[in-house]
Amino acid sequence: MTSKVSTAIVLFKKRKKKNGTYPAKLRLTHERKQMYYNIDSKNRIYEFSEDEFEKITAPKPRGEFKEIQLEFSLIEEKAQKVIKMMDDFTFDQFKTHFGITGANMRNVYHYLDIKTKEYKKNGYGDKCGSPMKMYLQEFTKKETNLDFKELTVPKLREFEHFMKHEKGIKQTTYYRYMGSLKSAFLMAQRDKAIPLDLYPFGPDKYIAARAITVKRALKINEIEKIYKYEPIPFTHEDEARDFWLLSYLCNGINMSDLYHLKYHNISKDFITFIRRKTEHSSATQKPILIPITHDIQRILDKWGNTDKSPNNYVFSLLYEGLTMKEEKYKIGWRVRKFNVHMGKIAKKVGIEKHITTYTARHSFATILKRSGISTEFISESLGHKDVKMTETYLDSFENEQKKEIAKHLTSF
Repeated sequence: MTSKVSTAIVLFKKRKKKNGTYPAKLRLTHERKQMYYNIDSKNRIYEFSEDEFEKITAPKPRGEFKEIQLEFSLIEEKAQKVIKMMDDFTFDQFKTHFGITGANMRNVYHYLDIKTKEYKKNGYGDKCGSPMKMYLQEFTKKETNLDFKELTVPKLREFEHFMKHEKGIKQTTYYRYMGSLKSAFLMAQRDKAIPLDLYPFGPDKYIAARAITVKRALKINEIEKIYKYEPIPFTHEDEARDFWLLSYLCNGINMSDLYHLKYHNISKDFITFIRRKTEHSSATQKPILIPITHDIQRILDKWGNTDKSPNNYVFSLLYEGLTMKEEKYKIGWRVRKFNVHMGKIAKKVGIEKHITTYTARHSFATILKRSGISTEFISESLGHKDVKMTETYLDSFENEQKKEIAKHLTSF
């Protein structure tokens, strides 16, 4: 049970403006600690002189000061609603929920806005939270408040039809958007804003099908062409080829994980790391272990940093002090450059498929499957938490194999 939290709107006199006014802030007091929160909105900036603030807080304010006093009371009322919904009050959790979509914690938009803020903070733009809110507003005709209880299983099926057939949203995009809605439900349950039985997803309820996209894994003879291709040493083309091969040889490691490797991840015989994509998604983390072959060692020696201190990055793209957004930009820029040069290499060696850095990951999985390696081993090597995810990587191989088998039916 949360101990008493008192609220008050006060002048924040530690920050005096050049015009002699002070910002008005919401002050919370809890267990003798105080925190101040901004109450400004896009339509109103609350800054007053001491004399003006006295008139606002007077027992019987007049005119404009009376209107502001009413606004203050509504802000405090909203704050109290947020506090009452919290089982264990913390200043940080209050800050997360205060001031978003009226602080109604049964409001779907409230949590989608939180998700959008998280994406932006981590450098991923609006991602899915903001578009999902926009489509829900259009579908439900509710602009500011959508209660979780309204999103029933039948309603979500209607929404899926609306998204696919009226808005033309592809299955892969729709699946990502539904992920943000699932997160909104789970966050609301965590905050005890909605009961557990209100969750509409799962077996015998609503399931957003994961789309299986066409994978363009290379065949072993095509990989051989890239392996044997000899670009001019230390050109952009040479770097792109080496890093593509390094990704392929290192269990299909993606470029983000590759560029985040530090020398403490590399021992005499193995590269050991935990995927950044899943490092915060479960309590126990199983590291990926990659044996260092002659080819891998060649590329590490060729492109790696000369300073092999344990906390130094293996490759020189990243450095300490970068924000997540800056890291994402630098890696994304490098990937785009590699993809351009891998396209040029493909043309030169006679590969008609579109090759990207991600092709290396799918090729790793598919070549192992064609070699008779179990899906479970491939899943572990890729760092997947679920074998089903690995199976989506291998579907294109299965389909190709079926076509080859079908040819035998008319081999006469």
